[in-house]
Amino acid sequence: MKKILVVLNYTVLVFCVLFSFLQLVFNFSVSFDMEGFFAFIVTAVFTLFFARESFFFLKKRRVKRFFVIHKIYQYLPFVLLAAFIIRRSGERESVQAYDTAGVVLWASASLCTVCLLYFFSPKRFFIQNEEYGRDAVELGIVDEKGVLKPKKRRGLKKGLFELLDWIDAIVQAVCTVVLINIFIFQLYVIPSESMVPEFLIGDRVIGFKTASGPRFPVSDTGLPVMRNYNRGDIVIFRNPRYPQDNKSEVKSFLSQLVLMFTFTKVNLNVDENGDVKADPLVKRITGVPGEQLVMQDGVLYRRTAEQKDFTPVEEEGRWAQWNNAALPAALRKKVRYIPMTNEQYKRMLDIEKERRSLDYTQAAREARELSRRFSAEKKILSGLAASGTAIPALVPESMTDAYTFFNQSDTLIRKLLMFSGGELWFNAFMTDWENAVEKAVSEAQKNGTADQSVLIGGDIYSDAMFRQNLILKLCFGRLAVRTAELINRGVSASEQSRDTERLKYLMDAQDAVLYLVSINDMRNMPVFPENTVAGEPAYIPPENFFMMGDNRFNSLDMRHLLEARKVPVTAFDSYTLYYNSNMKPQYVPQKNILGVPVLRFFPLKRFGIPGK
Repeated sequence: MKKILVVLNYTVLVFCVLFSFLQLVFNFSVSFDMEGFFAFIVTAVFTLFFARESFFFLKKRRVKRFFVIHKIYQYLPFVLLAAFIIRRSGERESVQAYDTAGVVLWASASLCTVCLLYFFSPKRFFIQNEEYGRDAVELGIVDEKGVLKPKKRRGLKKGLFELLDWIDAIVQAVCTVVLINIFIFQLYVIPSESMVPEFLIGDRVIGFKTASGPRFPVSDTGLPVMRNYNRGDIVIFRNPRYPQDNKSEVKSFLSQLVLMFTFTKVNLNVDENGDVKADPLVKRITGVPGEQLVMQDGVLYRRTAEQKDFTPVEEEGRWAQWNNAALPAALRKKVRYIPMTNEQYKRMLDIEKERRSLDYTQAAREARELSRRFSAEKKILSGLAASGTAIPALVPESMTDAYTFFNQSDTLIRKLLMFSGGELWFNAFMTDWENAVEKAVSEAQKNGTADQSVLIGGDIYSDAMFRQNLILKLCFGRLAVRTAELINRGVSASEQSRDTERLKYLMDAQDAVLYLVSINDMRNMPVFPENTVAGEPAYIPPENFFMMGDNRFNSLDMRHLLEARKVPVTAFDSYTLYYNSNMKPQYVPQKNILGVPVLRFFPLKRFGIPGK
């Protein structure tokens, strides 16, 4: 046999011994666990079997062992990979040095194995190694030209061996595809409309991974990152909203295997509710290291350490999609979810404009007047004056949710009219916010910025949410006063429901609530990253990015949590209303980026390069 084959074979065997020894050393030098011990057993048994077959084939020249040794070479990378994953599947964290050493040994053994498989092609091997070729011809394994002779099998034995051949081919194919998917490229099917119009549901794309520094499964060790990322790049990345501990990573890896073995019919990558995880994600980079972001009324702003003031991100206009109803007709037919018509979109813009133009002085004047009128109507109706100045707790916390508050507004208004101290609560509800404005104006005067627009909370998002809360209060105040007036006039409940003025106030309230609960968290985003406790700006750290989907009304991205929670509309009003929000911006570490989509290959009518 050629010396190079002997050297390569025993080199691979040495790598396997070292790999097995590494599992044992890690298991006893860090802390004992069954996963690490089992990984050692797997590699040790495989290595011993490899050594035994090498001895019989290389030393004893038993030609029939050729097929066994050939299979060992084929499965060696997969067995070592499986052992690595088994060791990392425990709860304890690994040591980076052990992972790196394991990856280096795996890569070295795999590379040598690829070389061996080239030389161990049956025809090439038996021709180039004459002594083995002669024995193989004598045993009827190959003919004089080195071509394998088919074995004659009949009946059940033939069927069994054919079945095993199929299983062997499928297992090797799946494992090979998994390695290609990890390190080179992967095919993805777009599952949602978060990237309309760039991607539609069902689009097939190729994601290139090598340049993004793919990592070894369940490890932070991998290839170096060989590209830079900029705003506007479309990337494929792991969703940081899901746990990424060892067990979760192993489950994710195994789900890929099951998905391939079942030809995409079984997907085990599900959350605790049994729903398929939104992982990985395909989104666009909209924030880069060194930036602080805020989004208001659909406009994304940025600032850096060198740039004190927020300025609009001009490039956003090229890809941020807000009005799906305005898409070209041919494309619009393919979009399943269009959240609003052109008329509704225009009404949304009008609501945002009204909020921006709200004048605090005029609002305060109206709020005090509404409070005075409500108190007068209450006195006429019940004849009761408030006993003392203590504000009664007439509104339970369960009713402070904006939707519930207005849905049960009629009951609440009547309660305030009938119970003692109702006018005191109403006055506090309508006017308590003025304290925040007075404080902001006072601070502006001290800082010498009184000539500029006062921003409650110090930024456009906090100020806009304060205004949104105030708009809701004025809607309720107008509705409450008009209802009290109608009651005092003896107007029946059915007639009240048809009163034109009252209906107008109800419609205004409906628009304000609808915007808050359905639109606000899509069109707006608080300052991110949040300022420090001292009020100093914080910025996206190095090697981290912020991503959003292009289709902003239909994208669960890095703006949002997976679940909503009850939050105050504003933090600057003791009597604020609340709403359910899933807003919680988060940046994504560069190590979570798996690759970039480089080609949309199906449907053929949409064939092209994403982003071009």
